[in-house]
Amino acid sequence: MSDWGVGALCFIVFLNTAFVGGLAIGLWTLKRKLDELTQKADPLADRAGRILGRVEQLTEEVQRRTEKVLDQTAAVVDSVSKKVDTTTAIAEETISQPLIGAASLVAGISRGLQTYRQQGLEKGDSH
Repeated sequence: MSDWGVGALCFIVFLNTAFVGGLAIGLWTLKRKLDELTQKADPLADRAGRILGRVEQLTEEVQRRTEKVLDQTAAVVDSVSKKVDTTTAIAEETISQPLIGAASLVAGISRGLQTYRQQGLEKGDSH
């Protein structure tokens, strides 16, 4: 091989070595930056995990309270419904009996008047 060939090979080896060294420095710098970001991100991830746990606890508490309120509401509605039914039955008994009696009395009076009129007309026709 000639001196130029050996020089060219040495130059190529030098360029390859510089390129590999540059890659190594770039990767080392990238790793250092990633380590810094990881140190910053880890506390944030831990905090986010704690916050998420707290949100889950609050959600469970709200759900328990909501179910309790719904159960109480259902009980109140049931109680009110029973009271309304009882009140309606009492009102029907209290009002319907006198109304039936009054209706019977009015019907009786009406029938009596009708009979009286008919007898008066029959007596008037015979005179």
